[in-house]
Amino acid sequence: MDTRSDNKHDLMKRPGHATGRKMNLNIGKTGIEAKIRKEIDDRADKILRRIFSTFDMRQVEVLISELNPFFKKSFKKIIVNRNHIEKLKTLFASRKGPIIFCPTHRSYVDFMVLSTILLFYGLEIPLICAGEDFLNMTYVANQLRGCGAFFMRRTFKDDPLYKAIFYEYVAFLNKERQILEFFVEGTRSRTNKIMQPRYGFMSVCSRTYLKKEVDDITFVPVTINYSRVLEGESFPGELRGGKKVPESVGRILTGVYDILMTNLGTMSVDFCEPMSLKDYTAKLMSEKPEFNPFEKKPDAMVLNQ
Repeated sequence: MDTRSDNKHDLMKRPGHATGRKMNLNIGKTGIEAKIRKEIDDRADKILRRIFSTFDMRQVEVLISELNPFFKKSFKKIIVNRNHIEKLKTLFASRKGPIIFCPTHRSYVDFMVLSTILLFYGLEIPLICAGEDFLNMTYVANQLRGCGAFFMRRTFKDDPLYKAIFYEYVAFLNKERQILEFFVEGTRSRTNKIMQPRYGFMSVCSRTYLKKEVDDITFVPVTINYSRVLEGESFPGELRGGKKVPESVGRILTGVYDILMTNLGTMSVDFCEPMSLKDYTAKLMSEKPEFNPFEKKPDAMVLNQ
């Protein structure tokens, strides 16, 4: 039974409590201190409501059923190695912590590719870490949120309350052994080549392992390759220094129309060998006896890279 909706509501009942514990807020309950506490609780509640996913399996099934004709019309074929799927089934059944898919990112189509494939093969679909850019488009954001997206700022700088709440939310998902997905490059590649990874979200997740709140975290690299990328026509201008086209509902609807009218060739999806954070940590500690990411912050930073 999928318990994500229950998990979400459980966390939403105590945003102030979770945040206060994380930041060690020592605020009383009378006078000006009570007023400050209420203000912090109200802001914490607003932050969490911007972040969290409202995952609804029915909404996922409806959206994917609507996307299937687009995929069938626009892609000559979608190639998936069934041996990889069988390995994933074994991995899902035996997991001792969260499983985090780390796909390459070429197109906005990527957001629903893994969910569509995993649902097709009867596997649990992931909660997806997405950028807050989508929150400017209410309808799109609500659709993504209902299909498992939760939202992350590009930076937490100068906002310790947001940082504490986001860390607590991700720790909650990890401790629940959820299936997660994040784009390790941080943004879409405009060159069709893999970009330098960004480790921010990975380090947020690894904190739960280093604090011994989960037994292990398994990362699954995924490559998604296209014969032709839907957004390809805008890339040359952006690579020459042109301003990135801001996202909007209108542009997305235009993109949907383009999908219906464009032959995008072949999509190939490869699930690479899973990587156990527990095994990787043990390997580093055996090679260097002085290495201890559980107790030494510099070693923890090395582990995240």
